[in-house]
Amino acid sequence: MTICQSLGDGDGTFAKALTKPAAYGTLVGKFLQETTALEPECGKIIEIGGGYGTLMAALLDVLQPQQISMVDISPTLLEKQRERLHKFPVSFHCSDLFAWLPTLQRQPVDLLILNEIIGDFPTITDLAKNTIINSVNFFRLKPEFANKPALPIAPASLSETELLNEAVRLIATYNLDVNDLPETFNLNYGALLFIERLAQTRVARTFITEHGCDTALPYPFSLFPAIQPIADRNPRQIKLKDHDEYNIRFDHLEQTALALNFKVTRFHLMDLLKVRFDDEINYLLTSQKPVNEEQEIFLEFYEHVAEYQGILLEQ
Repeated sequence: MTICQSLGDGDGTFAKALTKPAAYGTLVGKFLQETTALEPECGKIIEIGGGYGTLMAALLDVLQPQQISMVDISPTLLEKQRERLHKFPVSFHCSDLFAWLPTLQRQPVDLLILNEIIGDFPTITDLAKNTIINSVNFFRLKPEFANKPALPIAPASLSETELLNEAVRLIATYNLDVNDLPETFNLNYGALLFIERLAQTRVARTFITEHGCDTALPYPFSLFPAIQPIADRNPRQIKLKDHDEYNIRFDHLEQTALALNFKVTRFHLMDLLKVRFDDEINYLLTSQKPVNEEQEIFLEFYEHVAEYQGILLEQ
């Protein structure tokens, strides 16, 4: 289950792991109000890949936007969202994100939400580091390449050579560090391309969360080796029941966003959720020995949420 679904409506055992139990969408709404100038009665909110509508349903307890849109590539999930959000004035759109983004160049949007979905975006795998570094150096020496715009087509339609060229362009243009990666590495191409194309829209703020491959836990959770996520900075494949995804190198997203003049706020999901830390949790994380079913759920939740980072982009 996703973190959003684990917390659901703010009831149940997972929510007891929080300092103040609440639904995930409620916590997201309060975080955005505390962190940005987002007004409760804002203009337009869009969620991309909204799953079962769980986040949006709870978010609308905190915010009362004038317009709400849900965009999803899955007709089945859009129907689930309709069922969950039938009391609200929501428009639903079945579309690929990269096909939808150009529409945001024409209309102001107060908030765009991408919660636990950018790991599904295309990732270029098995890139040879030496070849990429040499190609990047060549790219920077040739102004005709450096000034070449991004391909105006969806990532899924690119050939292998075009994908490789796009990887080189992104790394060179945004000065992304690949020196700390293994000799064969993966690149979050789709997520980086999304940030680049987001800069061409009229979206005021964008909220993004996902598994990270460069995640550092906040104190005091950083003191517990058992829940430390792998932070080797190389996006790795995550095998799920219905599909596979890749975790995200957030410092690459941050570097790209800063170069495109976004205001960037990085955060760990533990800070947003305000997870508990008391004697019970201290013992549980130290011993790794739950004594009842509730503690088993707590331990599972802490191990899971430890992997998640977020980034907030404002323009």
